[in-house]
Amino acid sequence: MGGGSFKIGRAFGIDVRVHWTFLFLLVFFAGYGYVQGGNLTGAVLMTGLILALFAFVLLHEYGHSLVAQRLGTEILDITLLPIGGLARMKSLPERPADEVKIALAGPLVNVVLALALGAIAYLGFGSAPLQMVDIHAPGLTGGAVFAYLALLNAVLAVFNLVPAFPMDGGRVLRGLLAARMGAVRATEAAAAVGKAFAFLFFFYGLLSGNFVLVLVAVFIFFGAGGETQMVRQRETMRGLSVADVMGTRGRTETVTPYHTFGQVLDMVIHGYQEDFPVVDEEDRLVGMLTRREILAAAHSPERYATVRDLMRTEFPTVSPTADLFEEGQNLLLESGLRGIPVVEGGELLGVFTVEDIGQAGLARAAAGGARGKNRVHAG
Repeated sequence: MGGGSFKIGRAFGIDVRVHWTFLFLLVFFAGYGYVQGGNLTGAVLMTGLILALFAFVLLHEYGHSLVAQRLGTEILDITLLPIGGLARMKSLPERPADEVKIALAGPLVNVVLALALGAIAYLGFGSAPLQMVDIHAPGLTGGAVFAYLALLNAVLAVFNLVPAFPMDGGRVLRGLLAARMGAVRATEAAAAVGKAFAFLFFFYGLLSGNFVLVLVAVFIFFGAGGETQMVRQRETMRGLSVADVMGTRGRTETVTPYHTFGQVLDMVIHGYQEDFPVVDEEDRLVGMLTRREILAAAHSPERYATVRDLMRTEFPTVSPTADLFEEGQNLLLESGLRGIPVVEGGELLGVFTVEDIGQAGLARAAAGGARGKNRVHAG
């Protein structure tokens, strides 16, 4: 999602981003409001309503995020999508109780907003605190607007508590199950419930013409599957470090700033390695050259005589002792690179790649076999 979104602000140390497809949503509802209202006022009212709705969604995501931060989980950013919001956590909560608290915090924000807006409608305007209104109807009152906004928040709270993992209610379900079943089995059970709801939402959305609900169903179905795979992967990697799977210096090809573009292109075409550490005469790491940059430069090779002209000098590095899942994999994902240098004490030890992550299962099996042999020998 990050590649298709742009930053609109930052609060409490968290970037707020908007996916570009959100703009189409605004245009669509502005046009719908114009048709329904018959004038520009109708378009403005409908656009304002959508913006208010997504302001509530943003506050909902900040509810999750601030509680997560308080419990020690770093939030990468919040992204607003046409189907809602998404707060990206750097890591999943380890304790089931923490996941339940984080999941409930978002709907609780909407409950508080519903109570506050309903109170304004009732005490300030004498309107019913929750009511559906036609915003294009003549004589629309301020009380009716506040009551409608209160209703929107109540609906957001209730809908998000449906136990359709990975929605909030599904995360609460997983957290409660994990206390008894463990993370993997709890995720599998919650994902099965989530996919069942996804099928219900999908067919109901098709039959009723509610295509937003169809999109939500698709998000739930693939989100449940994706997070199940991630949790299984986390358990497979638990206790492993980058050093357990990385390619060592002896298996890593390096280049110098003085290699020509033609030499490097030949290495990419005829070799297995995709990203190349750049080292100077004293064997110090001074840059990084990626396959993507090399192939892109192939369209205008006259601009890049040597590696120095093409290499990037700002890049992440990782320690060999870094946790494979919590640090190594997350650093790879955040960098967008296929491989990052492994450095200790200023010395290049090798490169940690996306492919190395796939070796975690073999490393885990080897570690288990070694422990088994040790136990037999000790007995």
